[in-house]
Amino acid sequence: MNWREVPLTEHMTEAAAVVGEAEVVIEFAPAARGWFRVSVFEDLKEPRGDRFFARAVEKEDPQVQATASAETAEDAAARCLLEAGISLRRARGR
Repeated sequence: MNWREVPLTEHMTEAAAVVGEAEVVIEFAPAARGWFRVSVFEDLKEPRGDRFFARAVEKEDPQVQATASAETAEDAAARCLLEAGISLRRARGR
C-alpha cells in the first residue's frame, strides 16, 4: 500500500507509516541490560529531509526509551539504538 497516495487533510496533524520493527537486547553488564522494541516510521506529512524516525521502548520499564530521526530508515534506527543504550545506562545507574 502506498500511503503517500492517501489524501491527508489539514485536520490530520501527524501521520506515519510503520517501516519496520525489531526487538533488540542491549547489555553493558548484567545489571545494565534491556530488551527494546524498536519501531521505525516514515513521516507521511514530511516529503523530504528527516522523514524517518524511530522509537525504542524497553519492555520491562517503558520509561526507558529513545527516539531519533534521519533521512533514511536505517540511519534513524541506528541513531535510536545509540540513544537507547545511553538511556539504559542512565536508568540503571551506570
